[in-house]
Amino acid sequence: MKVLIIDDERNICETIKDIVEDEGFKADFALTFNDGFNKLKNELYDVLFLDIWLPDKDGNEGLKEIKKYFPEIEIIMISGHGNIENAVESIKHGAYDFLEKPLSLDRIILILKHINDKISLERDLRETKFDLLKRYELIGISDKIVNLKKRIEKIAPTNAWVMITGENGTGKEHVARLIHLLSKRSNNRFVELNCSAVPSELIESEMFGYEKGAFTGAVSKKIGKIELADKGTLFLDEIGDMDLMMQAKLLRVLETFEFTRLGGNDLIKSDFRLISATNKNIEEEIEKGNFRKDLYYRINVVPIHVPPLRERKVDIPLLVEFFVKESCYNNGLNVKKVSDDLMELFINYDWPGNVRQLKNTVERMIVLSESDVLKVNDAPGFLKGVKNDEMEVISMGLPLKAAKELFEKNYILKVLKSADWNISKAAKMLQIERTYLHKKINQYELKNEK
Repeated sequence: MKVLIIDDERNICETIKDIVEDEGFKADFALTFNDGFNKLKNELYDVLFLDIWLPDKDGNEGLKEIKKYFPEIEIIMISGHGNIENAVESIKHGAYDFLEKPLSLDRIILILKHINDKISLERDLRETKFDLLKRYELIGISDKIVNLKKRIEKIAPTNAWVMITGENGTGKEHVARLIHLLSKRSNNRFVELNCSAVPSELIESEMFGYEKGAFTGAVSKKIGKIELADKGTLFLDEIGDMDLMMQAKLLRVLETFEFTRLGGNDLIKSDFRLISATNKNIEEEIEKGNFRKDLYYRINVVPIHVPPLRERKVDIPLLVEFFVKESCYNNGLNVKKVSDDLMELFINYDWPGNVRQLKNTVERMIVLSESDVLKVNDAPGFLKGVKNDEMEVISMGLPLKAAKELFEKNYILKVLKSADWNISKAAKMLQIERTYLHKKINQYELKNEK
């Protein structure tokens, strides 16, 4: 920590300088405002002791000028004619504290300790935020990723609500967290609720919370996700899976920012920024009657689409390199290389599970390979064209619901093909009603491609 003292009394400057240096910090001083201001322009200082009465500048005017050009510096005002008005004026214009002469040695030491602790904490927070930003950095040089980065950088500092669309595994949550970290709310909570992972009968209590005794098993009060997100960001993942009744309740909250816990009567306010995500085509869901049009218009303020991996294959080598390094580091291994032939396999595969599938595949190969170079022989069967539906689903790392749907879709298609698309025969083989099979065929858009 580096300290500057500006005071027209040399003995005051030297006294504070000695105290600062005894505490292990660096110090310098100036006897006029202009001399001190020049020092501030030429060197970086963390703390400034500034006399309120200077021969060439009023201290409070000097305080405002310094804060204008050096907003990060902590300023302690010094006065031999201290009064409440001067102290209040100084604090109002950004002073950290106000000291009266004769100066207290203990007070100066205490102030220095507090400021040093504050600077250390802020430095740690900046480093933590930097680490998080690196963790959620979007990797790629393709036009689609470059444009996505620009869009995120543009909208993140605002309070605009965001709707993120994209297939499973493309990184929608990744984008949501990056928007939060680049926003003015980044020092507050990022609260996530996966609407497809929570049963419909429980999602209301998850979202709004409940009071003790609200229902059987409610043995204590629970704070809901909306309340936790106050001053921060609320991320509703897979919002397209939310049932219609819950959609109506959510819409009311989004219009008023007020709600009550289950079993409670008190209105609770929450100031949150909403980010939603879905892998569904919401406009199609509206046509089917599965999603409210008014809710869609409310949440779809800034749409962001995360492209599938097959549409940005130029990014695959960079992603592979990143995942190899990350996996080796996490597993305590020396960084491995990827052979050119294997990289060609990575690039030419369509990756239905997108970035998540690529990451899981690389990590599995890193852990299982005994060589320092990953080769084609280390690749799982699906990369080499060997069909194994179960292993392919596992390699995607999909959520359970999505994995079940993918398996169901593929299994129904196989049965239909084996029955030569005879619906009655296929329904009998599947042991389901013909009407239900028709519903599944429409749901998964299955076609008889002869």
